[in-house]
Amino acid sequence: MSQIDLKELTKKNQEFIHIATQQFLKDGKTDAEIKAILEEVIPHILEEQPKGVTARSIYGAPTHWAHSFSEKEQYEKEHPKENDDPKWMMLDSVLFIFGFFTLLTSIVNLASSQPSVYGLTTLVLGSIVGGLSFYALYHFIYRFYGPDKDRSQRPKLLKSILTMAAAILLWSMSIVLTSLLPEFLNPRLSNVVVAIVGAITLALRFYLKKRFNIKSATMGPTRY
Repeated sequence: MSQIDLKELTKKNQEFIHIATQQFLKDGKTDAEIKAILEEVIPHILEEQPKGVTARSIYGAPTHWAHSFSEKEQYEKEHPKENDDPKWMMLDSVLFIFGFFTLLTSIVNLASSQPSVYGLTTLVLGSIVGGLSFYALYHFIYRFYGPDKDRSQRPKLLKSILTMAAAILLWSMSIVLTSLLPEFLNPRLSNVVVAIVGAITLALRFYLKKRFNIKSATMGPTRY
């Protein structure tokens, strides 16, 4: 920021910039970073200055305002934006449903000494439909909820109920209908094999989720 630009500011606004700059330096910002920030805000300060509006009244205390940039950067570094690419989210949902579904059913069957209830086709197709159903719930309902979301964008209650009902019905039908297939089209594996496959799938799912920071569609909104 040139000296001429600073001279155009009132003494109060110059003092604001000086204190903010000292805070920027204290927080470890480079001259280039400070210049970039000031080049964005000073034109706005100059625009409001003839109206008697000070920089402090616009941005608050200069030290707090300046430090907020570092706090925001630190938060974004510690909480990177989750990957909400639909392909990754659908894959995450399918892997989670398949791993959880297979592991749970096999453990229950082993505990009760019962043979595998669901065949391979049922487990695979049921998990795919279930995963896609969960993503549909996220896409049409859950993504519009949250503390930073516009409440006016939320779907109507009736639409939400119908969407949930359709997703549950579709998932249930995929399991029921594939269960009716003859065994040569829907072979049953041993509970031990199913449990191992389920555990491996869950491990893969959690690895991919952590590796690519995938947003989960299987979790509802954290805040309404």
